[in-house]
Amino acid sequence: MAVPQTSSTGAQLLDRAVILLDLVADGGVNGITLKELTARSGLNSATCHRILNTLVGHKLLARDDKKRCYRLGARMAIYGARAARGPGIISRCEMALTRIRRRTGDTVHLMARLNHDSVCLDRRDGECVVPTLTGSIGGSVPLGVGPGSIAMLAFLDVDEQEFIIRANIERYAAYRDLTAEKVRRLIGETRDRGYAIDAGELIPGISGVAVPIFSDGASPNASIGFTLLSAKLTPYTLEQYALLLKEEIAAILVQ
Repeated sequence: MAVPQTSSTGAQLLDRAVILLDLVADGGVNGITLKELTARSGLNSATCHRILNTLVGHKLLARDDKKRCYRLGARMAIYGARAARGPGIISRCEMALTRIRRRTGDTVHLMARLNHDSVCLDRRDGECVVPTLTGSIGGSVPLGVGPGSIAMLAFLDVDEQEFIIRANIERYAAYRDLTAEKVRRLIGETRDRGYAIDAGELIPGISGVAVPIFSDGASPNASIGFTLLSAKLTPYTLEQYALLLKEEIAAILVQ
């Protein structure tokens, strides 16, 4: 792929960044290495590496240090969803998020799968601001971390689950008491009950519940969930919130 010639240094840099984004997108879920990007873009290694680092810093790309490759980053999922805002998942869910927030007063968020990650596409903060694993819109966690993520992972094919767990196993160590075996246990429990929960295990004092969205009728590509103070929990809070989420998701899917 030839690098476009332009008289503007800024425009030339943008052209090069777009070329690299296109090449990484073509690399799919397996990613593409710096060596491949250098060869296919026509850029020298130093220039290519510098632009890639900037794109990673802005979450437009994600770098897998173990495999020495690059994949599309969490922010690309946000842009893609917003570009499809008419029939897109953000547009379809935004009124439901607002309704749920008003009814409960708790933080509610929309998550979507991007490669091996779970990305926050939208959220409504509750009356009490609570810490969340993904932080603000655009934040991400490895699939397997948190109820919004587990809600999607639990309903994928077993082979795909295992592939994702193996890919993320080293990343789980950054989270409190999280191991591959625990992720597998959470997957089983989630499949049995139909929704995912976290009773303060990942962030002390913070609980969550999430329900998957099967918008394509086959596998979940998104989820809606709550994050709330554990002190607010009664014996049936998470179950009641799961029922509310299921009702709203059912209404979303018939739109």
